[in-house]
Amino acid sequence: MNPCSPWQLVQLDAAHSSEIRALFEQVFGHPMSEALWHWKYADHRGLATGTRDRSGRLLAHYGGTARTLWVQGQPVAAVQLGDVMVAPDARGFLSRNGPFAVATQGFLQQHVGPDRPFALGFGFPGTRHVRLGEKLGLYAATNEVQELLWPLPTRPAKLKWHLRWQLARIDWASAHTTQRLDQLWQTMQSQTTHFVIGQRNALWWQHRFANHPESRYCCFWLRQRFSGRIVGALALKPSAEAGQAWELLDWIAPLPQTAAVVQAARTIAAQAGSTLQGWLSSPVADLLRQQPTLDHASTQHACTACVTTRQRAHLPLLTQCPWWLTGGDTDFR
Repeated sequence: MNPCSPWQLVQLDAAHSSEIRALFEQVFGHPMSEALWHWKYADHRGLATGTRDRSGRLLAHYGGTARTLWVQGQPVAAVQLGDVMVAPDARGFLSRNGPFAVATQGFLQQHVGPDRPFALGFGFPGTRHVRLGEKLGLYAATNEVQELLWPLPTRPAKLKWHLRWQLARIDWASAHTTQRLDQLWQTMQSQTTHFVIGQRNALWWQHRFANHPESRYCCFWLRQRFSGRIVGALALKPSAEAGQAWELLDWIAPLPQTAAVVQAARTIAAQAGSTLQGWLSSPVADLLRQQPTLDHASTQHACTACVTTRQRAHLPLLTQCPWWLTGGDTDFR
């Protein structure tokens, strides 16, 4: 690092969590609890770099959590980038040598690329950070993430669905839950080798949806009504207020059951008098719109998914392959 620079790159860990959480509140306007920081970063799940000014004040933070991606059927050690933030009064330094660039470049140089713990990083940065990351040669866009909104299902559609399917709450304390989720994931993973897809095994799903310290998600098994066979699992986020849309965050199921899973989510939301929305990468959204029962969702742009550029040998593959991303792949839905 340039000794004349006013910025200092630092490694951040649990000893700095209160300082990080204070910056988070400045930037995003709401607090991050200690429990939420622990859920994201503790027990070797995450790591972070920061930028301090000459007085020692923390101006920028760049974090990441470990995530296994499957690329052409092979597991790849990746880091999911998040909590990218710059103090409000330092945003004028969003430049090649500013606090954001120092934290970002330091993180990627130390943790991502050949001979580093992670082969690549991916995430959902804000528009300004996407532009700066591309300008600095740090990010490349992969897929647009769309927000789909389905209306309430019609009465005949609900009746037809109930004649074929039934739902049951996932019991996280059951000894069978881990095995069932892993079996569903193994089938799904074998059928999505043409996607870049994040691992959705039982261990990850339980941490993401059962162990979150603040959000309460609703997770269900989807069963065939007459055989009782489990054909999928789905995770939803109930609406905060009556009348607002529920959100389909994720599912694990064989590809032929995708439409049934989304219809199950619509049925659950409809029982609460709500519509259903979901954040989906464009290839997944296109897959759903090919289903006659799901082709009438309204669509708007949600964000852009990006991948780091340090693994240049594989960059064309990572940017040209379709990515399977849902709202559950973020850490903020």
